[in-house]
Amino acid sequence: MRDKPKVYQDLPLLDQDGLHQIPIRLYLLMLVLLRPYICWIVTLTLPAEQRGVLSYIYPHSFDFVRACLICLPVLLILAALTQRVPYDQKLKRGRAKRFWFGIWRQSRWWLLLVCSVDLYWTFSHLPPYVSVNAPWLLLAPVALILGLCWLIKSRRLPLIFAEWPEDKPA
Repeated sequence: MRDKPKVYQDLPLLDQDGLHQIPIRLYLLMLVLLRPYICWIVTLTLPAEQRGVLSYIYPHSFDFVRACLICLPVLLILAALTQRVPYDQKLKRGRAKRFWFGIWRQSRWWLLLVCSVDLYWTFSHLPPYVSVNAPWLLLAPVALILGLCWLIKSRRLPLIFAEWPEDKPA
């Protein structure tokens, strides 16, 4: 029988480019924050007679526009995440731009701001007696509270947001 390999918690997990791996929790938090855009895409894929589904989630069109504007910085963070690869001429990928690194370096603070504003806006627009009539509407605020706590307490996130790949020599 083989013994289990030792797990060292202090060693960082690196990806193929030598950078810290992005935690799955960050992707899940970004999905929660980008839920207006996801609802919009789902609505656009439905047949024309069922496109009123978005009005169940956002009863007023201005609520939907406001939710999209609140999470707009997360789209920039997502774009910066896609640019977080080193330039490699052989593989024809990546261009480490200073613009994207500037966004990436401040991403933790942007996520904290967007998460807290989204949490406030979500709580302030919950219908009365939500826990009795529609308890599923409480899932988003709970996910936002958990995400906010994780963003504040994580020791690994500052390391991830501080690094950017170096270009590989040609």
